[in-house]
Amino acid sequence: MKKFNLKKVQEILNGENIDAWLLYDFRGSNELALTMLDIPKQAHLTRRFYYLIPKKGQPIKIANAIETFHFDHLPGKLLPYASYDSLIQNLESSLKGIKKVAMEYSPMNAIPYVSRVDAGTIEQIKSLGVEIVSSADLISMYHALWTKEQLSENKPVANALNDIVYKAFDFIKKKILSSNSLTEYDVQQFIMNEFHRKKLFTDDPPIVGVNENSANPHYTPTKELNKKIRHGDFVLIDLWAKVNKEDAVWADITWVGLVGTSVPEKYTKIFNIVAEARDTAFELVDSRFKQRKEICGFEVDAASRKVIEDAGYGKYFIHRTGHSITTDLHGSGAHMDNFETKDERLILPSTSFSIEPGIYLPGKFGVRSEIDVFITKDRKVMFTGKEKQKEVVAILK
Repeated sequence: MKKFNLKKVQEILNGENIDAWLLYDFRGSNELALTMLDIPKQAHLTRRFYYLIPKKGQPIKIANAIETFHFDHLPGKLLPYASYDSLIQNLESSLKGIKKVAMEYSPMNAIPYVSRVDAGTIEQIKSLGVEIVSSADLISMYHALWTKEQLSENKPVANALNDIVYKAFDFIKKKILSSNSLTEYDVQQFIMNEFHRKKLFTDDPPIVGVNENSANPHYTPTKELNKKIRHGDFVLIDLWAKVNKEDAVWADITWVGLVGTSVPEKYTKIFNIVAEARDTAFELVDSRFKQRKEICGFEVDAASRKVIEDAGYGKYFIHRTGHSITTDLHGSGAHMDNFETKDERLILPSTSFSIEPGIYLPGKFGVRSEIDVFITKDRKVMFTGKEKQKEVVAILK
């Protein structure tokens, strides 16, 4: 587990001109705060706590008197409380002279991933004469930035995923041509064996969806529930993995193929629209960074979604365009989302995210094309892995 970095937090606060960051939790309600403060999820915390980090000087720990030992590893002055009155007194004295604090709050709950502090607690702090601003961008700056080591470690993983996809298609080809029975689950387990062989870790088995199952974005086959793969079937494969280390970052891609020697036009048409949406999103990010202009997650989704809407398939694009990637597969940085939420968080250098638009035709098939994007420290926009998919793979060709 990473050590809490007070210096880094205070640099962020000074850069954003915010007086302090007030981290709050009650019974695990704010996982972002627990992660930041290196407090294990299994810690037996039954009372609320506050950890105030000023932009200069020592932090203040406000914790219930019977639970103060949970915060011994953190720097700062301890102010224990027992009664509600003593809690308020500690808050008042700690916030004296502070005008603006950041908390895990999102105006109008626009970004629910960040909105971890309840409305009553927000009211409580505001009643003490303090302005509250969202910590959304601060969280990205603290949690979502990759190190050089993480990027270096991620590159071979991203390349390996491309290799495994091709091997999976070849596995399908060999089974079909030899007239052996084959299921989605068989292909999924083939990929899992490749992960094991390459010493890669995944938190869940990959998605292998055939025909109508490919139109369900979160479908996954099981040993008990799966579909046979036959000649002429459309196949979607979504796989994600990382090195089996706590501080390793993820790679995550999706490819599609057709069990045949050529690909019918109905599949090519949809794939081309999705690929254009993917590339349009990437090009927008690239152009903004080249121009040294800011860009937020919602803008990337809007650009990608417009391509699909203009092609007449807007109602079949039923999820956001992409998610932040960190040591968590769906990380704490900006998501590419103007659909499920309006993610106004900035896309920052040294962060990564997926771009994965899709068109899902219920009962027929679904196409998703997913790449991972990384923004270097010097603002170069790159996609990880060996290549972007350019056409539906004709698996038997």
